[in-house]
Amino acid sequence: MTVIYTAQSEVPQSKSRGALLPLLIVLFLISYGILTLLVVEQGHTIEAQRSLLREMLKDSSQLARLKDKLAREVALDSHDKAAQTAQKEAVAGTSPTIAPKAPNKDVKRPGKSARIKKESPEKPAADLQDVRRSTQVI
Repeated sequence: MTVIYTAQSEVPQSKSRGALLPLLIVLFLISYGILTLLVVEQGHTIEAQRSLLREMLKDSSQLARLKDKLAREVALDSHDKAAQTAQKEAVAGTSPTIAPKAPNKDVKRPGKSARIKKESPEKPAADLQDVRRSTQVI
């Protein structure tokens, strides 16, 4: 009696390779499908962000125009008030004064909007006494 092990061991290896190949193909197809879905969703997200940025730019430009218009109106009002005061003084018999040059600067630069300086809050007394901490403001 002789036993041949080589013939029996080759048959199961070919079946396992043949059975794993369709499974691997299905897994690769699923992974590429998920990857494609991810790319499409990222594209939609990027487009949504782009549209939001465009809307923000439109709002910002509208706000800048409104601020510019308000600054021009304030400058014209102050210039008109100065001219009216000069006319009242001339009518009253006093010598007319020369209008200050500051309103003329506003008239020369109508595109400049009024700038508001931001004031930083005062430091509390407890912070001033503590020398271990740095209290510098950037």
